[in-house]
Amino acid sequence: MIEPFANNHQSMQIGELVIENQKDKIIIYGDIELYLNKTGHEQAKKLHELTSSILKSYENADNFRDSYNKNVEESKLKDDRLDDDIDNPFL
Repeated sequence: MIEPFANNHQSMQIGELVIENQKDKIIIYGDIELYLNKTGHEQAKKLHELTSSILKSYENADNFRDSYNKNVEESKLKDDRLDDDIDNPFL
């Protein structure tokens, strides 16, 4: 299990769902099929544990609102997509 927002190198996988940990955000992508069987039950428990841990991180943050607004802007600055138009290299 990852420790949410603690570092930039942890990741985990539940089914085909990939969760990447970063200090300013959690990235979740992929898909998961929860069947009504033992495997589905285990995956559902892992998802519940993960989301509970993420929510606890928010609740334990001393200055959640200030930190949240700051991190949103920092994440946008770290984005590798520029707002500038670029030439299509495939033309």
